[in-house]
Amino acid sequence: MKFARIAIFVSVLLLLSLAFHYSLYTREYGQGFTYNSVSDSLFVVGIIFFFPALVVQMGSYKVFYGFQYAVRGLFSINFRGRYRKFSDYIADKGDGFKTSLYTEVLISTAIILISAIIFGLLWDRSLWLNK
Repeated sequence: MKFARIAIFVSVLLLLSLAFHYSLYTREYGQGFTYNSVSDSLFVVGIIFFFPALVVQMGSYKVFYGFQYAVRGLFSINFRGRYRKFSDYIADKGDGFKTSLYTEVLISTAIILISAIIFGLLWDRSLWLNK
């Protein structure tokens, strides 16, 4: 795991969040930077990248191997000749996604989501203090 790559991912996610904030809140609604709008922007960008990284880390993509095998077996004669059994197909597929890159993306998006929660709590606190 490289911490420089995590820092790069966090900066890219922050830039994406800034672009999302500008396109939605500043251009469309004419709103400036508030705790609420920053929290929403960070959360949207963070959650979009968090779940795919989580799927890869957990290996949930393997759920679709059976469906891929069945569809390819129905429509491809060459495929049926190459993979007689499902276990042959699984052995040939292997683990293509086992890299530290997805761990770093998961950590980076977790940092973004935590910061979104913190900004959301600050926004909530500012509502209580202004009463």
